[in-house]
Amino acid sequence: MARKTYLKSAALAALMLGALAPLHAQSGTAPAAVPEGFTAIFDGKTLNGWKGDPQYWSVRDGAITGHSDADIPYNTYLILEKQYPNFEIRFKYRFLTDAGNSGLQFRSGQLAGNHILAGLQANVTPIGKSVERFAMLYDELGDKQEAVLLGQRATVERAQAIGGGTGRIVRTVHEMVNPREDILKAVKPKGEWNEDVLIVYGPRIVHAVNGYLAFDATNNDPLSPNDGLIGWQFHKGPPTTVQFKDVVIKPLTSFPDITGRFITKPSPAPAPTRTFKDSTKVGTPDQPMPD
Repeated sequence: MARKTYLKSAALAALMLGALAPLHAQSGTAPAAVPEGFTAIFDGKTLNGWKGDPQYWSVRDGAITGHSDADIPYNTYLILEKQYPNFEIRFKYRFLTDAGNSGLQFRSGQLAGNHILAGLQANVTPIGKSVERFAMLYDELGDKQEAVLLGQRATVERAQAIGGGTGRIVRTVHEMVNPREDILKAVKPKGEWNEDVLIVYGPRIVHAVNGYLAFDATNNDPLSPNDGLIGWQFHKGPPTTVQFKDVVIKPLTSFPDITGRFITKPSPAPAPTRTFKDSTKVGTPDQPMPD
């Protein structure tokens, strides 16, 4: 009788474990395997190796989490304590709120204040009204601002401005690497994980979301640094929750062959293809570059 009771209990325990296994898989707590040549820079449990404001940054559900129940008064960042000048980084992200604005800073410098970074950023946001800004290359606190927009293969340069100052930022769009609507259709809804890849080597910067090439940029601005800090942005604004996991990085000694790796449907860029901005104000419209 005791043996029958034991077997019945063991069978019930096995059934319960089987029922729990799918829930564990859905929660995403088990970290993915690290690809060959890459190093995990988040251990899935702690923020060891990172620094940021604990009021906003923590680990939840096995993921780096930026969270606030109240309005966020200023931009703040979670900063990796090791620098990588040339690298490929892969990660997954999701928003648990409709509102939110984040991004992966790289080749950035730290300013005075509460973990503040300035420099280049691969934008990470929900799909907003300004769809061309989704997944764009942005220059946080710099004068390039919206440097390369969604779907563009473009070169960014600095020229002398008529009024002097920091100069004229010139963008030349060579082609569209994908229709914007195709990229946006591939984005997962709130609560689901998106896969992101950022490749940085020399002046070339490539960003892909869920297998779609989002932009292919060449940054020929001689004032842009070639090294610096990496960090996640937690943008000022309404209450939000954003999460990152499976964060791995690989230092690069050359730009990798990405032929056929990402979905791309090249098409001619709409005119004007060569534009400039003299203002450092966010959202300033580009002007056609005079001959």
